Amino acid sequence: MTNKTKKLRIALAGWGTWGHVFPIRSLVEFLKNTPEYHENIEHLYWFGAKKSLEQNVCNDLQTSNRENILQFIPIYSGKYRRESYRKSKLKNIPDFFLFLLGCFQSLFRLLYYRIDVVFCKWWYVALPVVLAAALLHKKIVVHESDTRPWLVNRIASRFAKKIFTGFEWALAEWQNIGQILSDDIVIESYPKFSSKTLILVVWGSQGSKRLYQNILNIIEFTPDISSGYEFFIVLGLVNNDMLTLFDKFPYVHTYGFVSQKQMGELYNICDIAITRGGTTSLAEQKLYDMKQIIVPIPRTHDQYDNAKWYVRSHNDIMINQRDTDFEFQLAKAIKHFKWYKKVTQQKDKKKIIAHAKKIIRDALLGNRE
Repeated sequence: MTNKTKKLRIALAGWGTWGHVFPIRSLVEFLKNTPEYHENIEHLYWFGAKKSLEQNVCNDLQTSNRENILQFIPIYSGKYRRESYRKSKLKNIPDFFLFLLGCFQSLFRLLYYRIDVVFCKWWYVALPVVLAAALLHKKIVVHESDTRPWLVNRIASRFAKKIFTGFEWALAEWQNIGQILSDDIVIESYPKFSSKTLILVVWGSQGSKRLYQNILNIIEFTPDISSGYEFFIVLGLVNNDMLTLFDKFPYVHTYGFVSQKQMGELYNICDIAITRGGTTSLAEQKLYDMKQIIVPIPRTHDQYDNAKWYVRSHNDIMINQRDTDFEFQLAKAIKHFKWYKKVTQQKDKKKIIAHAKKIIRDALLGNRE
């Protein structure tokens, strides 16, 4: 156990989408609710981009906690674009200087706040923090969610004391502990909602309006769709204008933004998810034994690799939204599952979710060398 006379100051470095920011939030909530926190941790610091999703989430955590345990540290960073377009290459020039500025900022702030350990979750805002920590010989712990490690985590792994993955074969020498999920999604009841096949559609906001339109077309123009299915469609904040388009169908339930608890309730009752290929969402859905029709975001290789893993491991379905007959393929996949009902396995979801976070906690505190 860590020497109790020296409590640790831990920096959390992560940026990006809901699927990468919320695992850090979940880790913070887990840490502060364990006895080991008060015995071993003096303070937590979240490094990220200013006016970002992670700053908003950090502010929410600060507001909901009476204890002053968390502080947000804004830094600059630049993204290295590997696209061949000239415009992308030109953007790399100013971003290089932003990256250097972020390294100097991180170096100063790690010293100023006397940081002992850095936890790196994902993407380019984390890299200046990791490099500064390596220069100062701080302990670095890394978690990679995807099947194929991203550039930042491949670099961070060279300096890390502990490296964890969400998949068993992401890198052979890394330790697979699964995904970092939130306790908020845990629903222990097993309700009987309907004898129909219940389909959850959750595509998020990134380029998804056309996909929701495809679903609307399928619901409206596919014969007998009402007889075997009930749809639960989460549009997110960006697509709220489509709510009224779905309201005319009695077997369709639409939502704008939903909390993680509400999402857990939807996972609990639904049989199938029509979803993107983000690791957190896929793992949450599979925790509830759902079949998945996965439509990866086209411009990212990681979601395709994640989807392929689920197709191989669970016989789920992957569809490329760039295919000219995408809507036909999606309708065919939905018809394939007509009258399908998932087989719910009795499992201790809280224990499963806690597994990864306990291992990370122990690595941060130095219990497992």
